[in-house]
Amino acid sequence: MLRIVGIVAGAMTFFMLIYLYFGSHFYFGSTVANVAVGGLSVNQAAQKIRQETQRVEIKMVGENQTVKLQISSPYKVQTEYLKKNIRRGEFSLPLKKKAKQNLVQAINRASFLGGKEAKDARIIYEDKKFRIEPEKSGNVIDSARIRKELCEAFEKGTLQTEYDLTDFYREPEITAQDLEKQKIPQKLEEVRKHGITLKLNKKTIPLTEQMLASSVDDQGEFDPELIAEWVADLEREYSTIYQPVDFTNVHGQHLRYKNVGNYGWFIDIKQSAKKIAKELKTSDTKMIPLILKGETKKQPLHVKKNYIEVDLDNQKMYCFDKGKLVVETDVITGRYDKGTATVPGFHTIMDKRRNVDLSGVLTTGDGMYSVPVAYWLPLLSYGQTITEIGLHDTDHKLQYFGQPGAYRTDLGSYGCVNTPKAEVAKIYDYSYVGMPVFIYGHIYDDAPGEFDKPVEYGTEI
Repeated sequence: MLRIVGIVAGAMTFFMLIYLYFGSHFYFGSTVANVAVGGLSVNQAAQKIRQETQRVEIKMVGENQTVKLQISSPYKVQTEYLKKNIRRGEFSLPLKKKAKQNLVQAINRASFLGGKEAKDARIIYEDKKFRIEPEKSGNVIDSARIRKELCEAFEKGTLQTEYDLTDFYREPEITAQDLEKQKIPQKLEEVRKHGITLKLNKKTIPLTEQMLASSVDDQGEFDPELIAEWVADLEREYSTIYQPVDFTNVHGQHLRYKNVGNYGWFIDIKQSAKKIAKELKTSDTKMIPLILKGETKKQPLHVKKNYIEVDLDNQKMYCFDKGKLVVETDVITGRYDKGTATVPGFHTIMDKRRNVDLSGVLTTGDGMYSVPVAYWLPLLSYGQTITEIGLHDTDHKLQYFGQPGAYRTDLGSYGCVNTPKAEVAKIYDYSYVGMPVFIYGHIYDDAPGEFDKPVEYGTEI
């Protein structure tokens, strides 16, 4: 019994000594902030931790590269904190205020080798069918992800000394599974089979499979910007503002001219593309009207009803309303010089104004002129050029209207079509903004100087 009691007493004494010892020393195998401190006193451990964490190094190991991130003294090494946690076996330390910032800076300074970018899964149109092309992995390093995960580990005290860079490859954002869940190919196939048409004024244009396929982005969404590309092709093909204009003059000549550039109608590309993108998302869509701007009825390409013609050779002007000649008058056109000529070509009435003072610089250079007129109809010419030429009354020349060759004298204008007030008043009432004005003739062919405005004689057809 005495022997047993002695053994028990000895064991108890031994364990008591061990307990007391490890009350001031770390257990064997203990680590603090990844530093081995087993068997060390608090002061010894504090000294070793300070020494070994003066420069903390984290290795990022990849297939062809190893990047080292270094952080200087990130931990608060306090003996009281070590003493309080001495029996935990493994733990980290509180971080200094700038520790996380220093880690981020170290990651930002790191230089990772380039690689092949990951590719998202996408919708493609192939063999007359929409299908999903799966995503593809890449090996470009995602620095943002490294920052996020290492900072989180740093704060939790689980930061490792080595990481595998393959765990931080940038991943595709969109997978085939994502697109399958949304049933994108099925929805596009339904739209394709609808046989949708586009309404363009009085025309209907089928929405071809190629047009539909080019409307879809990689994620199967109808993209207005992609749609706008082929709508622009339709705009150039069908919009009348690009097409020539023709008429038959009082002499029976059928003449064709280039368009001014805003006569007629055109497709509003941006708004039409938005409308198409919206309508294609509606399951029962059959026809989509395009959005048009300009005159679809009042400005025909074959002008037969409402127009004005100016015959330069005979110094005459004619106004037609609903196909009938309503005004015929003598005129005096631009002075005999190409710089002051009334230029031949197709024009439109740009504006209508009453009681205007027309002013400008005298061709002699001797100052300015100012002429009050009761009726002013300025013209717009090819390329939407504002020529400052127009139709207006000039009654101070009233006795000279009908006089041959008046335009060759000082009676000639600075390019405008001078007209008796009574006649231009009638024309003013019949006219409207955008009304065609055809000017033809060759009286300025041999005139001195150079034309400074668009000139076109018209092509006889």
